[in-house]
Amino acid sequence: MITLKELASKCGVSIATVSNILNGKSNVSKQTKERVLKIIEETGYRPNFMARTLRAHKTNTVGLIIDDIGAFSSPGLIEGVLNHLEAQGYKAIIETLRLYSKWNNSPDSTEYSNAVRASVDEMLSIKVDGIIFIAAHAHDIEYFNEYTGVPIVIAYAYQTGNKLPTIKIDDFESSYIMTKHLIQKGHKKIAIIGGVNSDKDKHESDRLEGFEKAMKESSLEVNKNLLENGGWSREGGYKACERLFKNSTDFTCIFCFNDLMAAGVYDYLYENNKRPGKDYAVAGFDNREMSDFLTPPLTTMEIPLEEIGRKSAEVLLKKIDGKEIDTNDIKIPCRLIERKSV
Repeated sequence: MITLKELASKCGVSIATVSNILNGKSNVSKQTKERVLKIIEETGYRPNFMARTLRAHKTNTVGLIIDDIGAFSSPGLIEGVLNHLEAQGYKAIIETLRLYSKWNNSPDSTEYSNAVRASVDEMLSIKVDGIIFIAAHAHDIEYFNEYTGVPIVIAYAYQTGNKLPTIKIDDFESSYIMTKHLIQKGHKKIAIIGGVNSDKDKHESDRLEGFEKAMKESSLEVNKNLLENGGWSREGGYKACERLFKNSTDFTCIFCFNDLMAAGVYDYLYENNKRPGKDYAVAGFDNREMSDFLTPPLTTMEIPLEEIGRKSAEVLLKKIDGKEIDTNDIKIPCRLIERKSV
């Protein structure tokens, strides 16, 4: 097999020029790049990855450990991570832990935390330069504190004591913004459909706190009888809406903490001859693809998944290069998407 030195000689350029072309750097003319790439194709040259690693003591490889690749948030997060890594000349090795299908959504179990640790050990054994853990939802991550061999960043979750960088959505501020929007639209009696009513679910607790702050700032009552939980599902949203109407009709708006539950609210309203966006305002959270196809299209908060992924990769590469970051607790704001349901 032809060596890098022989390839450079055949191309009539320096070894550094060939290396820059292989690593996607732009400081090479288009003509030279096309000529070198053509000769690379003709000769079948492949970089000696292991030799380069031994020289640099870096693999330019990052390990991605994913709670569950089937989670709605995972594709956007992964895309953001990979886009930034590729732009910086890094590759990724991906492992999914199948939190939902294999571990029944039990991130706090000993068995699951052992599986996470085993994945980290595997990544370390193949000499990754750093690890990004991509959570399926905002559960509290505790099982990385003992690892100090490589930098670790947590995306879309929290971490006890902020010992490791965590990049997540600003649930509190985003819920506050949505509630202020609903109030400005004239709604003073707002019902809430949350997820699972658990302090361990930071999406739930932070969004509820943001809602309560906005209501109190406007001197509006937070009526506990207008708070229901829909388990984050469409069916759960339907049943929670049914309970709301059994308990009270003294509200004009239903703010759901995700779009699936909002779709369940639509189902209930239509079945009972009530019109979303007309008889009752409905708001969601997530901006899933379905939200634009509901009738009427759903007003919601867009979670910046790709931005969270990109920021996670950016922070990790800074840590790999020994650079300081301003804070380990990084929150990315959501964006209000105003449609026709409010």
